[in-house]
Amino acid sequence: MKLRSGLGLALASLLGTLALAAWLAPYVYPEYQRRILGREPPVLAAPAGAVAGRWFDDYFVVEEIDPTTFAIGEPRYYQGNYSYLILGGQQAVLFDAGSGTRDITPVVRALTHLPVTVVPSHLHFDHVGALGRFKRTALLDTPALRARTHHARLQLRRYEFLGFLEDLPAPSFQVDSWWADGQTVELGNRALLVLATPGHTPNSLSLYDRSRAQLFAGDFVYPGPLYVFYPGASRSAYEQTTRRLLALLDPATRIFTAHMAEPPAPVRAPVLRFEDLQALEVTLLALQRGSALPRAHGGAGTVLGYPRVYPVRGAITLATGYPWNNR
Repeated sequence: MKLRSGLGLALASLLGTLALAAWLAPYVYPEYQRRILGREPPVLAAPAGAVAGRWFDDYFVVEEIDPTTFAIGEPRYYQGNYSYLILGGQQAVLFDAGSGTRDITPVVRALTHLPVTVVPSHLHFDHVGALGRFKRTALLDTPALRARTHHARLQLRRYEFLGFLEDLPAPSFQVDSWWADGQTVELGNRALLVLATPGHTPNSLSLYDRSRAQLFAGDFVYPGPLYVFYPGASRSAYEQTTRRLLALLDPATRIFTAHMAEPPAPVRAPVLRFEDLQALEVTLLALQRGSALPRAHGGAGTVLGYPRVYPVRGAITLATGYPWNNR
């Protein structure tokens, strides 16, 4: 009887641990990812093929979208990040601040002498490398972020920054401007509409240049797996933001995103179309109805079916949690 009782307690404890891990999966998974899967090598060999644009040095690539809009790529960074320099007649905006693997500020200084405001699309470690290094740093104006700012400085938190995946300490930086959802930022002969675009994170932000039909979308959508399973992600927020964008955007809009497609795709600024947002809405609605079918295997790093990965369109997939996670 004692043996059976002991086995029963052990089984109950194991089941309880698994249930708790499943409930807290958005937090458990990145801790597992770091400790079990290990750290990715941040700098890769130079790509073998041609790149769109020109090399700035042996790491950054600059691609001209139009005479006053530049995509600054990091094709040797393992996540293939792209940041965007948006010039007006009097001011400039750097949308996303680089991964920080190399300093992006000399690239920006070589492209413009205008005063630059840097604004991150969100606060994950691979988008905040140069915050605080330009004239001004802006953030999306939310009560939660404002409440955490002391003497104009914000200290990022562990699961907001996720830098422990790369052994990076969470930084603090000065916030000079708060940009509200729906606000228009005037650059001089060019205006940008600020859009809160939660889903990937609660504080995600996009910029829309209506006159040029250009949306700078960060990690909300890009040609790869969309992460809706880390802390702060929300599938319902993704759906609401997707609907909002489809109602707001000119169907001819080009969507400039933050991560280039995986090889063998060419090295170039990752640009999507209105149709990609429409396909994302279809997948999100199918998930809501329970009719979406995940891929048989989520890929490297999937554990006990977490995250679940669903096809969207082309290289775009949606990676999300269990039904009770990331609602």
